[in-house]
Amino acid sequence: MSFLIETVAIPVWLLIILIGGMIPLAMKLYKVFRRDKQEEKERQARDSEIIMKLKTLRKSAEPSQPVPDVDREKSKEKKTDILHVLMIMAVEGDKGMLLRAIADRMEISTSKVQQAMQKLIDKELVEEVTGVSGTKYYLTEVGKHYCSKKGFIED
Repeated sequence: MSFLIETVAIPVWLLIILIGGMIPLAMKLYKVFRRDKQEEKERQARDSEIIMKLKTLRKSAEPSQPVPDVDREKSKEKKTDILHVLMIMAVEGDKGMLLRAIADRMEISTSKVQQAMQKLIDKELVEEVTGVSGTKYYLTEVGKHYCSKKGFIED
């Protein structure tokens, strides 16, 4: 150690300033590290609480049947989406509509509109025509009759 002190002359005041400057930095690093550990413990506690809720929910429901309220809500939502798509198609008449335009007008995602449109195509109420500007959807004669029967359009 005496060799280092004899070869490099470092003033004592510089050493005191360096050590004094490093102490606040070390304290901040310790606080950040401790806060990160605390956040990790809180996150794990939250995750385990969610897992416990899911386990109790799974135990309360039968394994082969999902919770009936959720299924009922989803089916109601799908039916209303289908009816809204039909209403929009009926109002537009024979122009045909793009999937994106329907989704924008309903303010829902295109995937939900696509699912509703697929149901309508399966029931032959809507037909799909692919063109240069994209895939447009038109009401079929059966669809027009259904919409007039429901009161969406007037004959």
